Amino acid sequence: MTHDFFDCIDGLESFSIIKDGLYKDTYRCLYKGRRAILSHYQIDINPFNIDPKREFNLLSSIEQIKLTPEPLFYDEEFKIMIVTEVEGEHILQSTNRKSLLSSLAKSLISLHSYPVDDLDYAFHDSLIAYGRQMENEDEKSVFKAAIELHDSLSDEHGKYCLCHNDLHPENVLCSDQIQFIDWEYASLNLPYFDLAYAIEHFEMSESEILYFLSEYGLATQDIDIETLEQFGKLSKYVTLIWLLILNKCYTIKPSETKLMTSLKTELNV
Repeated sequence: MTHDFFDCIDGLESFSIIKDGLYKDTYRCLYKGRRAILSHYQIDINPFNIDPKREFNLLSSIEQIKLTPEPLFYDEEFKIMIVTEVEGEHILQSTNRKSLLSSLAKSLISLHSYPVDDLDYAFHDSLIAYGRQMENEDEKSVFKAAIELHDSLSDEHGKYCLCHNDLHPENVLCSDQIQFIDWEYASLNLPYFDLAYAIEHFEMSESEILYFLSEYGLATQDIDIETLEQFGKLSKYVTLIWLLILNKCYTIKPSETKLMTSLKTELNV
């Protein structure tokens, strides 16, 4: 980070790098005496259609549901966002997994029921942006399958709500309550996507799935397993597309290569 960045941020006292990423660099900092996270977005390299201003405005509009970091600062010129640092442990580190799955489900009720009349960015918009990165025939085939599945599910279950869209364990922290971080992929979407994504990435057992969904408010007899499986399939397509895009931008990790190969096999693409 250069001195130009210091000049535009009154109250930034110190910072240290957390992660040097493809489209944003993330720092831990002190901002006006508060522990905070600073994100510097490089959206000239933006295959995922990230918009930090959209993210900051969303965090500001839903702050009262207490599921997000507090937005503190945004600079449009330098594409810098500062939010409070969320303290807590990841769910997979907790010894009381059942309690935390309950908290996760109830937090999703709050998120999915929150009115967001001013938000017009939908997950379909993200998918279209991803599709523009799919160049060869194999990649185009993956995208075609993903967008057709998404559209068919939207036609059948078309009640949209605010979704996080990236609920893997690293983005869920728990102290006194659950909080979600990294909201850059958030958009209008179908609630089953968040549920299926969390089930997949938290590696829930069958009994945990039933408990998680019951805590979300779905009675056992009301759980549509086939629909849930279709949304799980969609989340796998999205993960595969993300990996295909990342693989164009840098040499992905061996674990990511293994996951990409596994998803291609599972999805038969």
